[in-house]
Amino acid sequence: MSDVLCPQCATACDPAHRFCHVCGFPISELQTRADDPLLGTTLPGGYVILELIGVGGMGRVYRAEQKALGRTVAVKIIHPHLLGDESASVRFITEARAASRLNHPNIVSVFDFGKSGNQLYLVMEFLRGRDLARVDYEEGPLPFRRIVDVMCQVLAGLAEAHHLGIIHRDLKPENVVLEPMRTGGDFVKVVDFGLAKMREVPSTHITSPGIVCGTPDYMSPEQGRGDPIDGRSDLYTCGVLLFQLLTGRLPFESESPTQVVLMHLTVPPPNPLDVAPARNIPLSLVDVTLRAMEKEVCRRYQTADEFTIALRAAATMLDRGAPPSADEPGVACGSCGTIAPRNQKFCGECGARISLQPPMSQPRRIAPPVSAGPPPRVRMSSLPELPLPFVGRERDLEWLDSFRFDVDRTLATARIVGEGGSGKTRLLQEFIHLASVAGDFVVLTRPDPWGADVGYHVLRESIVALASLPPGGGEPHEWRGATPEARAGLMAIFGKKDRSAPQPSVNMWSKPPAGIVQPDDRRFTAAEALRWAIMRAHESNEGRLVLLAIDDLHAVDGASRNAFADVVAEPPIHPLLVVSTHLPGFDPGWAGATRVLEGLPLDLVSQMVSPPMAATLGQGGGRSISPLYLDQFLRFSSEGGTNPPARLGDLVAQRIERLPPEARRVLQSVSVLGDDAQMEDIERLLPSDRNTGTLLAVLRASGMIEQELGGFRAAHPLLREIALATTPVAVRRDLHARALVGRDGEPLPLPLEVRALHASHAQDTFEALMLLEQVADRAGERGDRAGAILALRRGLDLARRELFRGELDEPEKAVIIFSRKLGEALARASALTDADGVLREALDLAAGGIERARLLAALAFVAHERGRAKESLAFLNQSLDLARTLGSSDLMGSLERMRAEWNAG
Repeated sequence: MSDVLCPQCATACDPAHRFCHVCGFPISELQTRADDPLLGTTLPGGYVILELIGVGGMGRVYRAEQKALGRTVAVKIIHPHLLGDESASVRFITEARAASRLNHPNIVSVFDFGKSGNQLYLVMEFLRGRDLARVDYEEGPLPFRRIVDVMCQVLAGLAEAHHLGIIHRDLKPENVVLEPMRTGGDFVKVVDFGLAKMREVPSTHITSPGIVCGTPDYMSPEQGRGDPIDGRSDLYTCGVLLFQLLTGRLPFESESPTQVVLMHLTVPPPNPLDVAPARNIPLSLVDVTLRAMEKEVCRRYQTADEFTIALRAAATMLDRGAPPSADEPGVACGSCGTIAPRNQKFCGECGARISLQPPMSQPRRIAPPVSAGPPPRVRMSSLPELPLPFVGRERDLEWLDSFRFDVDRTLATARIVGEGGSGKTRLLQEFIHLASVAGDFVVLTRPDPWGADVGYHVLRESIVALASLPPGGGEPHEWRGATPEARAGLMAIFGKKDRSAPQPSVNMWSKPPAGIVQPDDRRFTAAEALRWAIMRAHESNEGRLVLLAIDDLHAVDGASRNAFADVVAEPPIHPLLVVSTHLPGFDPGWAGATRVLEGLPLDLVSQMVSPPMAATLGQGGGRSISPLYLDQFLRFSSEGGTNPPARLGDLVAQRIERLPPEARRVLQSVSVLGDDAQMEDIERLLPSDRNTGTLLAVLRASGMIEQELGGFRAAHPLLREIALATTPVAVRRDLHARALVGRDGEPLPLPLEVRALHASHAQDTFEALMLLEQVADRAGERGDRAGAILALRRGLDLARRELFRGELDEPEKAVIIFSRKLGEALARASALTDADGVLREALDLAAGGIERARLLAALAFVAHERGRAKESLAFLNQSLDLARTLGSSDLMGSLERMRAEWNAG
């Protein structure tokens, strides 16, 4: 039976145990919550809920997985009783937006929020540490230096929030999470930021009829009175936290919460020296604590930065503590007698807390050494040099090289298939370098730098390189030897004709008027243009093998993929080797030889890293290690991380979340701009006082970004995707909005698909929907049915979200229109079952009007294509009746023609 992963501290636990042996979490309860109706459901954005990990005052917290990136997130489902009316939902949206503006390593990030059914939810970082209350209980009293370090990190997060005008309102030990660092110390996260106001409870105020938000034990005097508050109220709470950590107790205690609030209002805080004389608390820390807890707001620290400076000054006066003693042999649980390693805090069998010394009445028994506990320390000098050398791929290179000798007056293809991070791109780069050295003419092409599926982008780049054309494709007189069909394709690909000219309206159920270029014809001419470019490449490189390499084929725009597939299916008379890389499960549209790329063998990895690291890497049980995981593991270790997550997506996310605030913002800006981010564009997205060059150097040194031909990009597509996904939603919105305009405030001349992408993430919904509709139309014109469907799905998802967010007038109408267009596109692609489902769902929203008539017509077409004559006739008659009632002669004419065509058929 496999180990159970503790959701509290990520320790692998024996499934036979009821409690985690490190943190005491009741792991047995994970198997008793299977009746939760939310388990296994998927939220918008692709978050699959896996298990319940906690219940708090705000809601229930679940561990979830974002399947597309293979990363773990936390999902908080807000308690229904907090959302009893419409105003509560509005407050949730307001507070969630505020929390999602926070972008600091010491604050838990809010990646998304929304509504699914009747459930309001937040998607946040999944934290693997323990909250401060548990740490203080298990390890307290904490050393003074550790207390100062924890509080300074809390205050750093508060400084960011207060700068944005956001107040926590409910700081307490349970809302501060600590993760241990390999280099010593803790990495601190403050949670539940800005959401305390959601929990409006009956006031315990003394002098004001206002509403009180917060926990009485940590409440500032002005909170207790119900007065307006600012960031200094959070600083008072920090003073209470500091008092508690120093003394081991709260400054004011009573059985009545009202009495506790009254004491915060009127009773001076006790002197920490009197409360815990045995602790010998330094006077410098006593002074800081008492000033932070001043009743009068003006007498406290006025900012989090001022508080931090005072704490650090006090820390300089502390004596260095002695290093901790070495671990002793195992001890017996005082409750059930089970032997446990000394570093365990709770018994894995009964859940009782384990004392550091066994009871006097029970003799100490010695347990054999065990491997449980944190991984051993690794000296920085033991880390291999990064980036790692290219090793372990000799047979893969030989396999690729064999195709160079198989090309003889025809076309050969080779596809490298592997998960993200398996080293596909590195292998392709090594191969084309060797091929170039051997004298081959090599063309390497990648997806568009924005990741926006820009139509014809990769095809344009390939034709320019193969035919040695100027970057814009040149002029028609330079297309020597092109057939009329190839010339027509080149005109369309390079936009040499007016594509903005209006086209006659064509619906899906009737034949188009004469003279309109059909999508299949456009697709054919695009393939002809590529064949012509291949011919030109052979003419210019006589006697040399022509090699076309396509990296990340799965991310290439559909129109370009169609052209590649058509050329492979009907190759030119000239020999050509096509080598591509893509993810598993992707269908490129052509057959051919494939090679599945696995990770590096564990025994080879063990020769590259230190024995302790090799042991840690081997704990996952696999026989191979992804090269990207190995790279990120080594960098994570060098940065002080402990207990590296087993999954690559989680490991990358954790590194990004721990970046210094300013460097993190630069990485987010680079990721929004794409794979060719110029310095001036990066600076345009950032405040003007940032030293962008220095921060870019920090990111390059950390292996987060690369520089190529003056532009910057994420070091790996997965790093970019996770950097975007871990950017708080409001921060991501602002970055995308800035990416659309230049320094002068004027819109930038970006491709249509890129503008649609930025507008979608900028939550400019009206603009995004208009652009996505155009993107879908353009894709359909090119014969790119998959691209049209993708754009329409994005539009529909955006419109559906607006049903909850309320930033778009008539969101129901937008849902209906995009549902109809998507249903029609799916029907054209012969995805009839999907089309029927999308159209029927929209029909429930369309009470009447012309859009209902069009939906009925589309359903009639789908039913006819499925061979359901009676059903198609019923839908057709309903549509005709409604169109006649509305006086829509155009629609009536189209429907009558459709009926005539069916009858004739």
